[in-house]
Amino acid sequence: MILESGAFGTSADWDLVLDDLAVSGRVCAYDRAGVGASPPRSGEEDVVSIARELAGLLDTQGETQPVILVGHSNGALYAEAFAALMPQRLAGLVYVNGVTSNDIAEPALVADLTRERRASNLAVTAARLGLAPILADAMAGSEALPGPASERKRRALSRLRRLKVARDEDRAIVPGLSAVAALGGSPAGIPTVAIISMPRRPSTLDETWARAEAVPARRADVGWVLTLPGGTHTSPLARDRAYVEAAVAWLRDLATTPRR
Repeated sequence: MILESGAFGTSADWDLVLDDLAVSGRVCAYDRAGVGASPPRSGEEDVVSIARELAGLLDTQGETQPVILVGHSNGALYAEAFAALMPQRLAGLVYVNGVTSNDIAEPALVADLTRERRASNLAVTAARLGLAPILADAMAGSEALPGPASERKRRALSRLRRLKVARDEDRAIVPGLSAVAALGGSPAGIPTVAIISMPRRPSTLDETWARAEAVPARRADVGWVLTLPGGTHTSPLARDRAYVEAAVAWLRDLATTPRR
């Protein structure tokens, strides 16, 4: 099981999920190149290149068996790119409040992602003004991470160089929608779960996101849409992480049950 974090995310985001999933199998959350504790990236920061980086990481670890790939938020687009490029390497996909290539067809979602890009630019500007520690406290605190994980995320987001990498990754998301769509998007043959957080009083934009987030699972030959009432964008990584555990358990059962 491989866990892919979203924008400005690190492996620390998954600490609680890691503890749950490690009970039933091997699981890895990693920092993308230039983010968190990982060394700088030698290649490009576009979505497809980052998906290929993950393939290279699996190769260096000698992982040859199909894996379950879990992507949160922007991390889902990296997972989808990986799936489109190398479907034979996957036993299942989990998109957690995921950004995927079908979002390109919804102008409201593209506009929302563009606003996020502007916010990431502001984060780097704030860091240049010496406000990175305040920014890091706000980002880490909003996720309700356990103490050690929260501190790791604060350290990662307090460094201007790493914030710039996260910003550049975020800038590449909107162009990445078209790039992954051109690859064919999420393959229907890969069992897929979509976990969708819905606020108690969803806005029109929330409902538009929810419809788009469900598409990969509904399009899959074998799929499951899990709606999380009262959830937030990050609650499946903490308070509501049982949804991720259930999705992975379902995919593992599919992978180990002989088909007739």
